[in-house]
Amino acid sequence: MLVMVSCIDQVDSDPFGTCPPPRIAKAKDMMVSYSPYKNSRFSTESDTVSFKDFTFNIEIVPEVESESWLNGFPGRSYALSCAASYNFKNISNIAVTLLAPYQDLPIGTDISYLMRVKEDLTLNKLRDFGRLLPNIALEITMPPANYEQLKTRTFLFMKDGSKVIVDSSSPYLIVN
Repeated sequence: MLVMVSCIDQVDSDPFGTCPPPRIAKAKDMMVSYSPYKNSRFSTESDTVSFKDFTFNIEIVPEVESESWLNGFPGRSYALSCAASYNFKNISNIAVTLLAPYQDLPIGTDISYLMRVKEDLTLNKLRDFGRLLPNIALEITMPPANYEQLKTRTFLFMKDGSKVIVDSSSPYLIVN
């Protein structure tokens, strides 16, 4: 017979309505992909997609620091809708530059100011990496010329001076 004992820290009227605190992690790598996600795959540079359905996705690969064994102790429950968030201690900045002209912007232009993380926040202003989901979906605020690709170099800058660099090409974007 197995007997399990659990402790209740405090009585909560909605015990499944909260999410766990962010896990302490270090960013160790990064990947770039493009939405829309169809047929179990992200869009590739040979695809053609509508600009209104397009997002630039950055996935940060976390390396979770050791945690207390109590964090996973049986009896601790959280809302099913909680996505794992991380407190990335080693990220200082994320930037995206052009490898080919886009609209009237030349090669080498930092376009982080054109990439919206959420309604009132662009990538160039993102500085709080303390409660971050590892997948960041960015909307581009400047529409392309019809049937144009976005060729970019994405930088993940670390506080120790190192960086991760990913070059990528978006699908062909159509404006409709």
